[in-house]
Amino acid sequence: METLTGQVALITGGGRGIGAETAKQLAQHGATVVLVARTQAQLEATAAQIRDAGGAAYWFAADVSDEGALREAVQSALSIRGGIDILVNNAGFIQSFGAIASSDPADWWRTLEGNLKGLYLTTRLVLPSMLEQGRGQILNVLSVAGARAFAGLSAYSCAKAAGLMFTRVLAKEVRKQGIRVMAILPGAVDTAIWGDGEAIPDREKMIRPETVARLIVQMLTTPADATVDELLVLPQEGIL
Repeated sequence: METLTGQVALITGGGRGIGAETAKQLAQHGATVVLVARTQAQLEATAAQIRDAGGAAYWFAADVSDEGALREAVQSALSIRGGIDILVNNAGFIQSFGAIASSDPADWWRTLEGNLKGLYLTTRLVLPSMLEQGRGQILNVLSVAGARAFAGLSAYSCAKAAGLMFTRVLAKEVRKQGIRVMAILPGAVDTAIWGDGEAIPDREKMIRPETVARLIVQMLTTPADATVDELLVLPQEGIL
């Protein structure tokens, strides 16, 4: 397992769930973590937990679909040590549920844009510094919904499927420049993205966020002579 000591890792959606757990574990492996999300209180709380455990953490409140705010956050992250070594694109949400025939176009496009636009913008803003330094890792947290069809999740599924193709194209473009690009596609994970509805799967059967984070860290610490391009991770019982 490779060391992350001295590296800077930027994690979007870093205030809670998979993003927060990933930040904590990356900090435990020696990385300086930079958390980006919309909710300041969650960012502060996660950063405080990391610092209390002896890690180094910074945070910047920004919506990843807001290019101006995101640009400021990335520039601030770059100023910490002059570069960003790891980017974990984790931010995402679901606003459009239900059948396509009865879907609300505004919610549908908002879900698509909120997941895909943030992935693109964050990558586009961070990538030049990685190309300049000749190394880096980009890991996109997607979903099994991007590889398998789920009724009622058309917008989210389309966004994650597009994110998977984005990952594959980017990997081909930058692989020979020393940059690894990877994707993890988890099944049901016990996070706030499910909301409080009665129709959700049994949370006790879901994957824990810290388990996904552990797998992310393993991917990012794979020895330099190999890469884990894509990892599909399901609950023990499979699709819930």
